[in-house]
Amino acid sequence: MLPSTNSGFPKHFWFRLAVGLTFFTFLLGLGVFLVDFEQNPTLSFPLLYLKRLSHLDSQVGRNFFSQVIPGFTRYRFEDDPDFILETKSADLLLRFLINLRNPSPREMFKSQFPLLSYIKVEEKVKLTPAASRPLPTHRTLPETRIVPPAPRPPEDQILPDPRLEEKVRVIIYHTHTSESYVPMSGETHLHNGRGDIVEVGKALATLLHEVYGIKTIHCDTIHDYYPFREAYKRSEETVRQLLKENPQVEVVLDLHRDATPGLDHRVNINGKTAAKLILVVGSERLGLEHPHWEKNHQFARSLLEVMDRLYPNLAHGIILAEARYNQHLHPQSIIVEIGDDKSTREEVFYSVQLFAEVLAAYLKISQTGYSM
Repeated sequence: MLPSTNSGFPKHFWFRLAVGLTFFTFLLGLGVFLVDFEQNPTLSFPLLYLKRLSHLDSQVGRNFFSQVIPGFTRYRFEDDPDFILETKSADLLLRFLINLRNPSPREMFKSQFPLLSYIKVEEKVKLTPAASRPLPTHRTLPETRIVPPAPRPPEDQILPDPRLEEKVRVIIYHTHTSESYVPMSGETHLHNGRGDIVEVGKALATLLHEVYGIKTIHCDTIHDYYPFREAYKRSEETVRQLLKENPQVEVVLDLHRDATPGLDHRVNINGKTAAKLILVVGSERLGLEHPHWEKNHQFARSLLEVMDRLYPNLAHGIILAEARYNQHLHPQSIIVEIGDDKSTREEVFYSVQLFAEVLAAYLKISQTGYSM
């Protein structure tokens, strides 16, 4: 008698399971495509959709789940000053539920199918615009020669401070100028005025200039007065003018503070409590032209890589949003959110101190071409 081959499963169980999973995956992909197509009708070509899917974060997932989970949908337009608070919910939810820092379809599937973790895919992320430079194998000493001393300037001649002659490298501004911290000023917004976030921006600009020698413009122009939905239109005019006057600028930062409910913004760094950061990168998913948003995304990733090396966990991560947030004006323009409305002065300004060091390190890498 032949041994029994009954393993406890019905006949053709594995074949049916494979067919079922294939069919389910196809339907899921089709559903995601149709839902996202409804949100963005410009995706009329499959190749364009697949290209976009390869760069996707959880925004398509948010659109998909908004169709099947009641209450998940929250629609805002780019010029709504509260739009940014609504576009981050899915990313932050995935971050804390299944520990996805920068959600993508591949990472989401890996979190649910452990066997995929054994498939190694190498991704080379370079700190742009820095380039790798090989170290020399040997060094030849130059011939020694006598250099005469430089002539002394006249006593009445005042030499300019070299730091004052440097080009402007960083612009800091605030679309939501009224944002404040309750422990600092007792309120979340100073409506039609300059909130605590302006003081934070001024402190960051001062550190960059006086400590690291990075000439920085801090713009405290008020943008979020009534009607508030036009705040980003107003700040766009400001940034355009600043870039026209300083075309050599390397980094443009729109400084905010977060207000996501239930998100812990405190982290211990070297024995002191700091307010956590969030980097927000815009895209063209609302239909407004922003063809090179991947460059802004790469800048944020490179900046986060430097931050993780110097001060791990200082940032929650990167949020890839649907609106462009004026980032189409410069390839290294992002939103930086420092803490939330409950962060204390000590936490916020300690984070500013740490972030200034991070940004200075990134700019040094970009300028010299050497990695950390």
